[in-house]
Amino acid sequence: MNCTNCGNPIGEGFKFCMKCGTPVGAPAAAPASAPAPGPAASSTAPVYAPVAPATGTPKQMEDPNYMPYCPPSLVGGNVIVPPGRPYRLRCPDCGCLSNATKTDSTPGYVCTNCGKAYAYGGQLLLYRMGSFHPMIMALPYHVIIDNMDYGELKNHSSVRIMLSSGAHTVSVGYLGGKHSNQYQINITPEYYNFAFKFNIVYKPFGRPGGSGFPTEFKQCAPEEIPYI
Repeated sequence: MNCTNCGNPIGEGFKFCMKCGTPVGAPAAAPASAPAPGPAASSTAPVYAPVAPATGTPKQMEDPNYMPYCPPSLVGGNVIVPPGRPYRLRCPDCGCLSNATKTDSTPGYVCTNCGKAYAYGGQLLLYRMGSFHPMIMALPYHVIIDNMDYGELKNHSSVRIMLSSGAHTVSVGYLGGKHSNQYQINITPEYYNFAFKFNIVYKPFGRPGGSGFPTEFKQCAPEEIPYI
């Protein structure tokens, strides 16, 4: 069976296309003009096996923002995420933080401020695990990459950040307060898909960003990141 949207082969029992996320049985997409041929996929790129459709609680599966995980691909040293997936970047030209949604299968990611598009060597997925405590829910925790602010990550939400090839340091924290432990990642053609999740632990009489609200920040499998 092939996907009615992109033509990608779909394994038996799969409910979604692992390339574009289209549900099995969806109406065929309207014919479109063929895109210009791109560079061949890098021979050093790792091969990702198809990931089974994500499962979860009925509440998760009924959430309109819920999407099954779909691995990116690498073409000519540039990472490509499936159309319809959100991303965030800091424009190397104007320095602005952009939040947008991928609309095509090219390696270009557009800055919503200056309109310029750049290609990136990898992606970083982060998930702020949900808390039901109102004080923790309201804490404006930010993503810090290479000592630069990459924007807030709200309670029970995820973000995909596009990064250039090379070494980067990653942490999260309350601006003006204590940050979490720091990780160093190195984006290469062999390793271009990194994922982390963190949880803010509530303790009575603690203060935001301090020892009273410790942050558990750790690396995880990309399949563990929801809503992205």
